[in-house]
Amino acid sequence: MKSDLDKHIERQLKDKEFRIYFDKAEAKRILAQEIALLRKAQHISQAQLAKEINTTQQVISRLESPRDKRMPSLELLDRVARALNRKLIISLHS
Repeated sequence: MKSDLDKHIERQLKDKEFRIYFDKAEAKRILAQEIALLRKAQHISQAQLAKEINTTQQVISRLESPRDKRMPSLELLDRVARALNRKLIISLHS
């Protein structure tokens, strides 16, 4: 059974503009979570990762925060991916 919140979101997703913002926030949340999980799995601190990619710990903290609304650049994501021994892959889904 769906909660009232689920029903409300389902109704709102029919609005094109709401859908765009919702999808963007969801993508940011997933990205933040994945980066944090990969970093922690490799036992690397935010400060260590920041040093590896020539940025600050605050940038990594914001990158890992789903509350931060800024979308990271592809260049930053590529540097993070390489530092975590991963490959950045971008795809478009329907």
